[in-house]
Amino acid sequence: MQIAIFSASTRLNRQSHRVTLALKQWIEAHTSHRAEILDLAEYRFPVLEEVLSRHPNPPDRLADFARRVRESDAFLFVSPEYNGGYTAALKNAVDYLKEREFAHKVIGVVSVSAGALGGIRAALAMQQLVLGIAGYPVPQMLTVGQVQQRFDEQGKLLDAAFEKNIQQFMDGFLWLSEAVCEKRASELAVAG
Repeated sequence: MQIAIFSASTRLNRQSHRVTLALKQWIEAHTSHRAEILDLAEYRFPVLEEVLSRHPNPPDRLADFARRVRESDAFLFVSPEYNGGYTAALKNAVDYLKEREFAHKVIGVVSVSAGALGGIRAALAMQQLVLGIAGYPVPQMLTVGQVQQRFDEQGKLLDAAFEKNIQQFMDGFLWLSEAVCEKRASELAVAG
């Protein structure tokens, strides 16, 4: 299974990218699945003018981004909480694509904050985004509060007690993702 992890912050000195790195490392260490980071800070898409399929002059690397999304079987959206919501960069990147790129694929939501609550409002807003793009949201969300005390800059876990939160979230995400991928594969086999 191919898992794309959206690193949704484009901010200088971002802390949430630590969690993105940690999740990629966790997937590689604990599963046979492939994980890829789609770093929105590297893509730097301009504010949406038109969806990719109708854009007369699409932004650089948008076609590559869309291909990577299409080739992915499941997603993790990792975003800090900004003013009670997820990042504009995440919404912008998702809006460039059509619903079909995300439809019938599992999307896990991870919110990050420097405060104690872990960006719960951003997580709840991302759950609504997942429904809006016809994805299957994982019921449990991973909220990471006090991120600078939990992960270092390379994504190494500093707080051993937080490992159980990651394990529980990833267990649910992988269970649902694998079940949906298996169902999609069986439907393709019957149709093809």
